[in-house]
Amino acid sequence: MSSDTGEIYVLREGTDEWEQPTPVEEVVFELLETEAGLSRDALADFSTYVDKATLAALLNGEGDDQHSFSVEGYTVTITADGDITVRA
Repeated sequence: MSSDTGEIYVLREGTDEWEQPTPVEEVVFELLETEAGLSRDALADFSTYVDKATLAALLNGEGDDQHSFSVEGYTVTITADGDITVRA
């Protein structure tokens, strides 16, 4: 899901069980911090790691089933369904 501002969103389950659109960049950086201990302040701009047009196409159902990219030695995988994983 993307917006007119160019921000790309995924749906996350909120604390009240409603799905909430959240910028994919925010989700990726949160996972990198919790899974890999990488501080957002220590990382480059999100577009340094992934092409936003490719990511938008994936999440809009116009590309492959998933897309992976590397961030500081970790592999981030995003599926067309919006699931995001981080692996060493």
